[in-house]
Amino acid sequence: MSTIPIYRSLPLFVLTLFVLLSGCSGEQSAETHPDAQVSVRYMHMGVADDNEDNNQYVMRQFPYAIAQRFPGIALESDMLPEDPYTKTLLVQLSSGEGPDFFEWWPKRQLEELVAAGYLQDLTGMDILDRFTSDSLEGFTVDGKVYGLPKGQSIMATWYNKELFEQQGITSFPADWPSFLALCEKLKLTGITPIVMPDKDRWFIQFGLYQLAASLVYSEYPDFDKELLEGTRTFADSPWREALTKYKLLYDKGYIAAGSLDVGAAQATALFTEGQAAMMFNGNWDHARLTASGKDADKPGGDDQSAGNRGAAAFEIGFMPLPGNEPGEPLLLSVGPAGGTVINANTRYLPEVLDILAYQYDPASPLYELYKQNYAVFPMYKGEDLGIPEFDDYTKLMTEHDSIYFSNQAWPVGVADVLCSGFQDWIAGHGTVDDILNAMDKKLDSLR
Repeated sequence: MSTIPIYRSLPLFVLTLFVLLSGCSGEQSAETHPDAQVSVRYMHMGVADDNEDNNQYVMRQFPYAIAQRFPGIALESDMLPEDPYTKTLLVQLSSGEGPDFFEWWPKRQLEELVAAGYLQDLTGMDILDRFTSDSLEGFTVDGKVYGLPKGQSIMATWYNKELFEQQGITSFPADWPSFLALCEKLKLTGITPIVMPDKDRWFIQFGLYQLAASLVYSEYPDFDKELLEGTRTFADSPWREALTKYKLLYDKGYIAAGSLDVGAAQATALFTEGQAAMMFNGNWDHARLTASGKDADKPGGDDQSAGNRGAAAFEIGFMPLPGNEPGEPLLLSVGPAGGTVINANTRYLPEVLDILAYQYDPASPLYELYKQNYAVFPMYKGEDLGIPEFDDYTKLMTEHDSIYFSNQAWPVGVADVLCSGFQDWIAGHGTVDDILNAMDKKLDSLR
């Protein structure tokens, strides 16, 4: 294996990229591209639907922008829900196939793909100098960088400020008893406190990890390290309290009934139409929930029919779901966002590098769309997020400690067991012990 410099000249900027190429040597440049169009595949986790597309950027804006910028490259974007996405990718990668580049998660999940030899080493790319050390940390293994991060992501609670104000609620609760009191007040006045799309089971994590931040990691900051070492278990831990507290929201009717039949698009519509006061989600859904998501489908275009449908017409807020008791520390759920990795077996590495260099160039119109759609906290040094809905949360980040998303430290598969087990519990099957024991069993099989 040798380190090969690749020089890609672009009119907007020039990047010198150093990557590890297996079994080849020599310099490659834009002039070596064949005239015939090259088809490059990209995969992203999510639900793609012609009527209610959950990610306009991936399915429409990204391919369109690349076609305009690189006429010789056809970008094919695919999306799958989280469970089949993970399984499909792992099967394809294990057989030496798969998309040329794709979305993947940082930390533990990334380490597993690196250990299997599935990812291209990106160490030495000039573009990496733009990123903050915090955003790169989740994509670095043994000093080498294997992915380009979106930035920092946050799990929190989107809420309808107008509904709150109508009930005389001027601030978001800062502890668990106050949050329960808020939900009860809303319910008694005929307002559905919370809507959740539990049909799409990965959404279950969005409430649970917020609770676990304070309930688990404030007392045991090294919980996941000890878990992987085998000195701690889920069954004998504060995860029991986190699960029990979250289930209480269902038992009291604070989360809308029938959530197992509600998908992400329907839950979003219920929230943005004012039929529920809150929804647990993340900063990545900002564009879908606000007027900023109504922008054009294509860079520089004006096709609003394909933009975000049903964005909230009211002022929305973004604050943490507090699992802490009064006087106890409130920890925030903040972790490195997912990012883009490159298949080690891609046949189109120069083309993929061209695409990513353009997407991550702050001067390109594509970067503006990328930033707008994902609304992650800044990944570039000195960059200002500039989104007013996050101002209150940004202030909290200066006052409270935070912890990464729990599943980012677990082997792939453990979070699936958590979510499917909680779905069963909502449906009236199983117990909290069944969930915790199943998680421990799954971890033992993967450790």
